[in-house]
Amino acid sequence: MPSEFPLPSVSGSNPKPLIWYQLPEEFQVNFTEYDDGGRDTALQSGGSGIKRWVLNYDGLTETEAAVLDAHALSARLDENGFSAYSFNYRDRDGTLYSFVRYEKYERPAHQKKWAQARNIQLAKFL
Repeated sequence: MPSEFPLPSVSGSNPKPLIWYQLPEEFQVNFTEYDDGGRDTALQSGGSGIKRWVLNYDGLTETEAAVLDAHALSARLDENGFSAYSFNYRDRDGTLYSFVRYEKYERPAHQKKWAQARNIQLAKFL
């Protein structure tokens, strides 16, 4: 299992995201419709939604970009940026989430080795 996502709160040498926010939780709601037109609504099991975070980095040095790339590689990304393995992620308020995965990991083209960018989206599914 990969180590905790590399944020500055984990180690002071980890890169700091330029943009970092949580998307609104998504809930899966199921409906059962009856012959008389009535309907029951049920929230997914556990009652918690899918959590997603966006972290964008820019102006990374080669070393900082390598820290993020190494963590992503340890999570075994597929061609779409989704990870096979989960990891721990600590949110801004210090809440530790387990079983978080990469949903997207992008390496935009860059002109200079010392100014790289990474666009990351993390997700915690049920």
